[in-house]
Amino acid sequence: MDEGRNMILLFPTLITRINTKDGREAFKPRCHMFYPQRVVDFPGDGVVKWAGLDHSSDLVDDHGNILVKYGGRRAEDKDKERE
Repeated sequence: MDEGRNMILLFPTLITRINTKDGREAFKPRCHMFYPQRVVDFPGDGVVKWAGLDHSSDLVDDHGNILVKYGGRRAEDKDKERE
């Protein structure tokens, strides 16, 4: 468990009703971290991919290529500056 990042490592089969629509939605991934070191590709899944920790590293595409270089600020803030 990591209280600072609100994360837990848990086997999905231990969660009651995980195979229901609501259960799948509750555990839907919000991002892929350390994507360049992946073992499995997730192209076209629509989930944001990061080179390291989310919002603290380069934003990468489905192939691990850098889209937005991390410059000490959140990538979301950089997106707002471009608008």
